[in-house]
Amino acid sequence: TACPSSYTGYLAQYNGGTAFSWTQFFITYTANTTQPFLIFAMETDNHRYFFLDDASVVDVSVPATQLLSNPGFENSSTTATGWDQVGASCCSQNATQIINSSCNSGSNCLRYQCGPELTYSFIGQHFTATPGHTYNISFYLKATGTGGQPTFCDVNVY
Repeated sequence: TACPSSYTGYLAQYNGGTAFSWTQFFITYTANTTQPFLIFAMETDNHRYFFLDDASVVDVSVPATQLLSNPGFENSSTTATGWDQVGASCCSQNATQIINSSCNSGSNCLRYQCGPELTYSFIGQHFTATPGHTYNISFYLKATGTGGQPTFCDVNVY
């Protein structure tokens, strides 16, 4: 998957150097296409990590139906099955790993680390949507480590 050339919904951004424990983020998105692409753009310094777990996209009119495939990375062993990964610079596919300890829930979660190059890498997934419908997007994020540069996590829908 190539990097999108434009986006239709900037949703959230974490920008800072402070570590934090598992935190749930909620975002509301109104679809304007039938196949939006939810994307997490992450950047870290050499000794910093982001962890992502329990991502969710649901139509507010049908909240019991999960629209993401493998939202908690439970069906993954080394790579994020069902998710598209786009790397930048030397990080490429090496920036994300599936781990099975210290996760928010379940047995697996995604760990992101790319350093010391300070380049973004991206992980995301298309989901089926109805234009005009509202969707609740949520995910758990954790940041650990210390380093000289801040960390960034941008969440967008293309």
